[in-house]
Amino acid sequence: MNIRQAVSADSLLLSSLSMDVQRLHAENHPDTFKMPHNDEYAVASFDEMLADPLTRIFIAEDEDGQALGYIKCQLVEREENPFTFAMRYLLVDQISVRPEAQGKGVGKALIEQSEALAREWNVSRIQLVSWDFNTGAHTFFEKMGFEKFSHRFWRDI
Repeated sequence: MNIRQAVSADSLLLSSLSMDVQRLHAENHPDTFKMPHNDEYAVASFDEMLADPLTRIFIAEDEDGQALGYIKCQLVEREENPFTFAMRYLLVDQISVRPEAQGKGVGKALIEQSEALAREWNVSRIQLVSWDFNTGAHTFFEKMGFEKFSHRFWRDI
């Protein structure tokens, strides 16, 4: 397996790779998430992400160069305020592995790439958010050493 940094020419590929997890979100929360209807649904968004100097996206490929998944990492810096100390962490904002490639070390390799980026950027913490319905992802994240530290709630009125 090869992990490489995405470049601007990868926007369509990333849009296609994101469809699996986007569909999962749209099926579970159709009032919040849009269902992707074609591979090009998020190309413009990936163009913007790839141009952001505080964002890195990595693509996992098999030996034949077939894309298996990706991870989007973003540096977050928050100033100290009266309530919290300054925070600087790497946010794993998106991660997706093709269903047929899951359980084969792709997600692990992508998380390890995020750890390498955190070390490169001198960041000592990685954070991510996962929706409550995505229990398979929760199991994976916990296996990778992530701890739950917050709960979010909502109520429709």
